Amino acid sequence: MSKLPSKFFAVPALLPVLLLSQLQQDSQKDISNLQLNEQSMLAVNWVQQSGEYRALTYQAFNIAKLTFDTAKSKNIARPAIIVDIDETVLDNSPYQAGLLDTNNGFQLTTWNQWIKAEKAKSVPGAVELVNYVNKNGGKVFFISNRDEKSAKNSKITDLEIATINNLKAVGFTGVNEQTVLLKGEFTKIIDGKENTSKQWRVDAVKNGSADGKRYTVIALIGDNLNDFDETIGKNNQQRRDHVDNNRKNYGMFNITKGIVKPAYIAIPNPMYGNWETGIYNPLAFKKQSSFDMSPGERNQQRKESLNRWLAK
Repeated sequence: MSKLPSKFFAVPALLPVLLLSQLQQDSQKDISNLQLNEQSMLAVNWVQQSGEYRALTYQAFNIAKLTFDTAKSKNIARPAIIVDIDETVLDNSPYQAGLLDTNNGFQLTTWNQWIKAEKAKSVPGAVELVNYVNKNGGKVFFISNRDEKSAKNSKITDLEIATINNLKAVGFTGVNEQTVLLKGEFTKIIDGKENTSKQWRVDAVKNGSADGKRYTVIALIGDNLNDFDETIGKNNQQRRDHVDNNRKNYGMFNITKGIVKPAYIAIPNPMYGNWETGIYNPLAFKKQSSFDMSPGERNQQRKESLNRWLAK
């Protein structure tokens, strides 16, 4: 019997693949925020319940203390440490836990309600580190992308007031309007638009705009790589490469020709962050942003990003 050309088998061979792809797409349509939230349950439990999380935060702040002591021994003038706030010195895991069993994602309105409730506890080791630095000739600045106020056109900085109150309530010293620098402070106009980068607030600490004195920043502490460098990249391959290329900066500050390169000290946060948005490729669904993606589309790319081994 003569063989038919291979092109006659091309369409039938593709049918199982096409059917599987269609089934996957159909199943993703049924995914809701409720189901996505369930995926974070173990991450929230790890932060709230595990000794390992506490071990890592204590470890990070111990490294920060050693960094500060080293800077003092080298007679670095006015050493300052910059800390992020959320998931770095304040624990917001109850807000994340509150999303479980709901169909809600992160929302600015509920987030601002949480801030104004002033219920966040301190991250283990954070109070001791901040107070040690402030007591021993250094200064800690809290630089966060929390908004100053919940109503854009309001003159009342209610979120800044609540943040300062919360930080003081859990025991931090040196907390005031000059050391707590939130989104909207020290901005720059770039290409006709207001740019709210953290970098301008870091610069304000260095050049004296923050409190009238110039400081040498010896360490940046945060739960997000963007707390160290906002040009780090959007997708996770770029972010991993940046970490590898700057590995010597993690946990150690460097002095080159009299210029101090601050240490990067990372706090673990498996609950949320730019690492998650770094998973997503919205262009695959003809979307402009990961925030435009449906829960099903995000779920699909979460699965696709996994490096899996399957037993036979």
